Amino acid sequence: MKMNKTGMALAAAAVAMLAVSSPAVAGDYASDSGSKFTRGLANAATGWGEIPKNIALETNNSNALVGITYGTVKGAFQTVGRTVVGALELGTFFIPSDEVVQSTYVWQNASEETTYDL
Repeated sequence: MKMNKTGMALAAAAVAMLAVSSPAVAGDYASDSGSKFTRGLANAATGWGEIPKNIALETNNSNALVGITYGTVKGAFQTVGRTVVGALELGTFFIPSDEVVQSTYVWQNASEETTYDL
């Protein structure tokens, strides 16, 4: 099938537009999306790490009994939070956004409590 002059002009305009578009924008998008995918995958897979992290935090802040009881319960809630946020980030990685979980990964800042920026 032959392409008419209008189709050729539109194709040429599209190619020209792509050629002069800023590669930095595309690089930022790819980098941001990749970071969100990695963050989501890691948090969905390692959210369970919140349980031992919170046991240790509460033991250090109070005592072993509080760490084992309250730390386990708190860690279970944090596990759900981190895992759900990770799954959501994994499912929407193509829409770059800011980090929701502070302490990006469970193993970072092990001496600080996990917080969420919603």
